[in-house]
Formats: sequence, C-alpha cells, structure tokens
Amino acid sequence: MNKKIVSFEGFEYSGKSTQIKLLRNYLNKNKIKSTFTREPGGHKQLEKIRKIILNSNYDNLTLILFFFASRFALLSKLKLNNLVVFDRYFDSTYAYQKYTLKDKKLILSLINQIDKRFIPKITFYFKINKKTLVQRKKIVGERNNFDKKYYSQFSRIQKNYEDIGKMNFDNRKFITIDANRDKELIHNEILLNLKKWKLIK
Repeated sequence: MNKKIVSFEGFEYSGKSTQIKLLRNYLNKNKIKSTFTREPGGHKQLEKIRKIILNSNYDNLTLILFFFASRFALLSKLKLNNLVVFDRYFDSTYAYQKYTLKDKKLILSLINQIDKRFIPKITFYFKINKKTLVQRKKIVGERNNFDKKYYSQFSRIQKNYEDIGKMNFDNRKFITIDANRDKELIHNEILLNLKKWKLIK
C-alpha cells in the first residue's frame, strides 16, 4: 500500500507550524488534495480535549491516556483518500511524556495498537538548538501552560525525539531537519523529500 501520511514533529518554536502553512499553500496552489490535522484535537469534538490538555496540570499518566484516547478517536474519523499531514503525532507523546522505563513501555505498547495504515511514511523532525529557541521564544512568548511546563525540559525532550527516531514503525522514514535555517530552505528540503518518496509529484 502506498501510504500518504506525513507527520511534523519538534519542540515548540522550531518552525514546525510555519512549515505546515507553507506546505498547505504549496499543495493548494498545485491543486494537490490533502487533509491537515493536529494533535491533540484535529476534530471539532476533540478540540475540547486539546484545551483541557494544554491548559491543565494533570499527572503524566493521565496525560498519556488523554493523548491516546484523543488519538484513537481522531484516527477512527480519518479518511486516507488523500495526502494526510499531522501537526504532531505519537512521537510527541513519547518525547514529552516519557520520563521513566514504565512510561516508555506504556507509550510504545499504545503506539503498537495503531493500525499500520495510520503509521506515517515520513516523519519530519525539526531539530532546533537552544540559542535559536530562546530567541524565538522572546519574540512569540509562551502560548499555554503546556509550553511553560516543558520549556525547561528541552534537553530531555530532544533526546527522546532522537531515541524514537531510531525505532522502526512499519519502515517509516524519520528525517531530521535543521530547524535553525531559513524557512524557504527548509520548505524546499521538505518538498524534495515528499517527491523523492512519491507522496507528491
């Protein structure tokens, strides 16, 4: 099956959302049918869960279960007729919520419950250095309690992203993007990879 699922991952302020907007504009301009979704949320009813997660102080186990409950509900409504682009997916849950070996086992066991049809063909991981992060945060400011809570855990989260990137999930491609560069250079790199792996022409 020629899967057409792409996920965008990375720490806040990495430019992930900017690249998703650029890709959406490109696809629309070239009349390439696509579906864009995000986690948590991605559906009218699930946006309520998004607000709860991003502006709460639940314990880690509760957050893990919230994320996967929202995720499975979203996947049950998702149609795979066109290119599907995720703004965050299961890598984020692993990166942000994995503190202990117990967390790791639980998160991976839940990832393994995801139907292979919904495993991305490509995951773009936007890797940013701390200096660039600090500069961008000063400009943008904190967006919610979730950002505030995890900002000081940058090194742990980045390591978790790199760890999950080495794992094999139905042979997906985990591509690390140097997110400190100019946005147009990054956009072109994304398009080259999407064409290389035949997600777009």
